[in-house]
Amino acid sequence: MCGRYLFDPRTGELSDYYQELVTIAKEQNKKIAVDEVFPSNQVVTLIADDSQQIVPILTHWGFTGFKKGQLLINARAETVEEKRTFKKPFLENRCAFPMSGFYEWDSDKHKFLFDSSEPLYLAGFYRNHSTASGSEDESIILTTKPNATIAPIHDRMPVLLSKADVLPWITDVTFARNYLLQTMPDIHPQPVS
Repeated sequence: MCGRYLFDPRTGELSDYYQELVTIAKEQNKKIAVDEVFPSNQVVTLIADDSQQIVPILTHWGFTGFKKGQLLINARAETVEEKRTFKKPFLENRCAFPMSGFYEWDSDKHKFLFDSSEPLYLAGFYRNHSTASGSEDESIILTTKPNATIAPIHDRMPVLLSKADVLPWITDVTFARNYLLQTMPDIHPQPVS
């Protein structure tokens, strides 16, 4: 579920977030993922700074797993606080993924793009993970039960945030917990050839 998404840096606020990170990415020798984004890419992620303002950072999409080569890219909203790997980052480091749309595949392997005329925001969380070569911020997208528009295509969907809900999602754990219980808004698919 939600294994790829679209990030078009040429549009509106997505362009602003992208431009804020270009210099940082160059300094860190990282490439910001654009267009079709894949797990393990360096992605634009929104967090709150100390003054409770939304700021973009770069994160590696996926938590390094316990097994060599394992990458955890999604977490279930229903069990996020039950999983030891996810509980602390969910409680302390929620984030949002800004994007142009996300992709899903049906059981016949047909690809669909779910997008909107406005940027989409997906709920997630992140952690700082230490490795032999240093440390890096890793991020995960939260998924939930599908609504009526996604259920015919896939059995899971990302937790969608409105732009107005991004800041409270990131800064207020009670808001976040309650938000995970809501039915997600409708978003319609377009077949991708």
